[in-house]
Amino acid sequence: MSAEEFFPTVHCLETLVPELLQVSTHPSTPTQSKNCLNLLVCGARRWVMLRSLYDCDSDFFIEFETELFNCADWLKQFQQKVDHYKTRSFSDWIFSDYTESFKNQFIATLKSRYTLEKNNIDELLSTPIFAATDRTLRNHLTQLSQLKNPFLERQPINPQATTKKPIHKFRKRSTAAIRERFATEPNFQLEGTLEFFTNDVSDIAQLLFTKINGEQRLFIHHDYVVKEDLRETSADLADRLKKVWQETPTPPLQITYHSAYLNQTQNYTVYPVCLYYYQRAYYLCAFGQRPQKTATQPPVGWYNYRLERITKHQKLSWDTPHLPFSKSDIINDPEQYNPAYIQQELDAAYGFDFYENSELSLLRFDPDFAQRYIDNSFRHPTFEKLESSEAAQALIEQLNLPNSQQLLAHIHAYPNAAYYIFRYRQQDNTVIMRLRAWGSKVEVIFPDELRQCMRQDIEQTWQLYQTNDIRHKT
Repeated sequence: MSAEEFFPTVHCLETLVPELLQVSTHPSTPTQSKNCLNLLVCGARRWVMLRSLYDCDSDFFIEFETELFNCADWLKQFQQKVDHYKTRSFSDWIFSDYTESFKNQFIATLKSRYTLEKNNIDELLSTPIFAATDRTLRNHLTQLSQLKNPFLERQPINPQATTKKPIHKFRKRSTAAIRERFATEPNFQLEGTLEFFTNDVSDIAQLLFTKINGEQRLFIHHDYVVKEDLRETSADLADRLKKVWQETPTPPLQITYHSAYLNQTQNYTVYPVCLYYYQRAYYLCAFGQRPQKTATQPPVGWYNYRLERITKHQKLSWDTPHLPFSKSDIINDPEQYNPAYIQQELDAAYGFDFYENSELSLLRFDPDFAQRYIDNSFRHPTFEKLESSEAAQALIEQLNLPNSQQLLAHIHAYPNAAYYIFRYRQQDNTVIMRLRAWGSKVEVIFPDELRQCMRQDIEQTWQLYQTNDIRHKT
């Protein structure tokens, strides 16, 4: 098993400490809040102990020479695996292998489920969860073996003893049994993973894991344009990237990539950052050498590499001569070279090519069409409706555009239209595809570059039907 199978959701902690279910009904007194925090610490402690026993990818995974073990056997190895284990906080243990998004989701769930205040949350996150006696740890192992669906088996060593208290040792259950145990817990992984969906898909995805009267009522068609014979290759690369990202620091890669735009295959050295599913395909977002679509485009920078077009890949060392980027620049600037930066740039302007320059655009919609399909819908964080045509005119005057008078006169001719602004990425075909889908119901007012691009696209489309009339003539 791995960290992905051990999401420490609030529901998971309640599974390990059932008493938490009794305090989830709005603790209102300091005593109730304190009891809730103590139980959450117990849950976190048991969760760490389980990972040490079953998560073979963790840094503190323990293997025993014999099948049976006791608390002293476990603790001896645990102390050897983890330096200063008694001083590590709840936050260190729970979130070290998970992203900031997961942490935010976890804290939000704590607040809503137990109505804990910020000072309670801060106290919990800073609590050293293993500042406990050996007897307490031994009790935890016992309790993990006594749950309704136990995570350990307990074996009596001297069952016939009459003068001494019976002695027990523990036996690990099979990994398959534990995996099934976690998988059958409702929302065990769901609660922690939904935050990773973008654009609020998580609200819909929850229904995928919930049956109504025993029937599944929501199905999602995953529109994936990659040919079936290439999907296994993409999946293999994704698995290899996962292992690459487990290394610290993340090493660079050399990839062989076929650019459909340039219709050529070349080698590129890149620093891999994350994977995105976008517009029906998977992409590797990376910084480094990239295909140059224009002569003025820098040869080194960000780029989205479509995964199935990476035909070869090789992990490199940071000591590799003549790397196109500096290790110190990337490692010392984590805010610039991480997934959060990419998401920030995606939110800053519409389009997936987040590394292209952005531009402000004004759109005019047919008012009836806008009222039916555009108003009160979400397109992008920068997609906003102006209050009136006068607001659109004021914007044009403020920007002092070269053809302001013509634009003002044009807007004056459509006083009842719906006007929207948004920022978009230049040279991004996603923008053209979106505007093309709205057809004659939308007009690009500015910038002129985008307007002319749409005009050229429409003229070329018209020519297809103007010069190649294949209708039957009567």
